[in-house]
Amino acid sequence: MASMHYFPQTQDASLAHAQRMGSMDEFAASVAHEVRQPLAAIALNADAALRWLDHDPPRLDEARAALALVASAGSHASAVLRSVHGLACKAPGSHDHFVADDAVQDLLPLLRAPLQRHAIHLETQLAPGRPLLHADPVQFRQVILNLLMNAIEALQGTSGRPRTVLLSSQLDGGVQHFSIADNGAGIAPQAAGRLYQALYSSKPDGMGMGLAICRRIVDAHGGRLWHAPSTPHGSVFHFTLPSP
Repeated sequence: MASMHYFPQTQDASLAHAQRMGSMDEFAASVAHEVRQPLAAIALNADAALRWLDHDPPRLDEARAALALVASAGSHASAVLRSVHGLACKAPGSHDHFVADDAVQDLLPLLRAPLQRHAIHLETQLAPGRPLLHADPVQFRQVILNLLMNAIEALQGTSGRPRTVLLSSQLDGGVQHFSIADNGAGIAPQAAGRLYQALYSSKPDGMGMGLAICRRIVDAHGGRLWHAPSTPHGSVFHFTLPSP
């Protein structure tokens, strides 16, 4: 009788432990994924600052500019860590009113190196009139950065045509509709249904967290995230967020 009484409790404890470990794995992967890009920008710009200082005479203005980018990337990484912790704890984001164009401009220095390295042209066509968003600005930048990095990675194996990414937005009633389109190889049909699952990746070296984080953020804001084929090549990701 004793074993019959305690065995279900042991099963429950094992199941709870497995769920906790799964959550920890997802949280660790989220942190690693989200800070990867700002850490790369910190290392790149710190190295650039050292090279400017090694000039004879030192190029102080260029060194200061590179160090300013280091500070900006460090601030972004710190804010993202707080955001990921909040998402894991299901805490409400810090909603504010801000202009999407300004938030996008803050991110561009983080993308300069991969865009140049892979000869990719990034074009932005944001809604005219600088309409306001009502959202968590850090989490908005997370969504934009993840989708832009996915587009950049989708283009790395593309040859025979110019590589382009287009970030556009339009005001549609009470929401802003954002689109990130690339002209890469597109998404394989067998991967399309699992793209937003945590820890699933269609890329050999992917962590499988970027799109899962994006969907979690967009859903928490009352928006929607989806994707479709782009014409004539590639993919386009769409998401909506409320506009006051």
